[in-house]
Amino acid sequence: MKTMKKLLFPVAVLLFAQFAGSASTSDRSWKFERKQDGVTVFLRSMPGTNYKEFKGIMYVGNARLSSMVAPFDDTSSYTRWMHNCTEARLLKKFNTRERYTYTVIHAPWPAVDRDTVVYSLLSQDPESGTVIISITGKADLIPRIKNRVRIPLMRALWTFRPVRRDLIMVTYQTITDPGGWLPLRLMNLSMVDLPLYTMIKFRNIIREKKYAKAVYPVIREPRPNSG
Repeated sequence: MKTMKKLLFPVAVLLFAQFAGSASTSDRSWKFERKQDGVTVFLRSMPGTNYKEFKGIMYVGNARLSSMVAPFDDTSSYTRWMHNCTEARLLKKFNTRERYTYTVIHAPWPAVDRDTVVYSLLSQDPESGTVIISITGKADLIPRIKNRVRIPLMRALWTFRPVRRDLIMVTYQTITDPGGWLPLRLMNLSMVDLPLYTMIKFRNIIREKKYAKAVYPVIREPRPNSG
């Protein structure tokens, strides 16, 4: 397992570099799509495919960085804030920073429910204090399950950047190949609605006492004089 972790860590770092290198909304490849409930959504095409990459940005006041991490650490909460998630379970937790998880996303008829296996890695930039959770699909980690379509490609990046001590900029960037057959209408919904409503629900859940008061020694909170 140590060998696997050594292989996985560079993959996560490369994923972050790929996303971070193109995260600025000034990049002309990003096109404004929608603004809803305080979340601004951008899309851009993925070369060589029919899929689009999603980026959502919102600002959350009076919240702590550990509060942002807490829902990710509580796998049982996923069905409450990951939009259309009907099942979630922890496959393996290495430590606070690394884990494998399994989730199921409901797809309305006539489509079939999708499931995904992912590896997630948490890190924090020592200078800016930005917390990063990079998520990489690992479709072949466990056997396929009957009557569910395994998502073959899933990459995501959550970033929580302190703008000042009482304000955090949250960015969620993701691209997913849903796999199998999916009507165009549902394809479009999965590109925007799933991540958008996930962000909105996430913003609500971090206010709950259980998460609002969470403390993680691996997370450094902004200093009082940070601006």
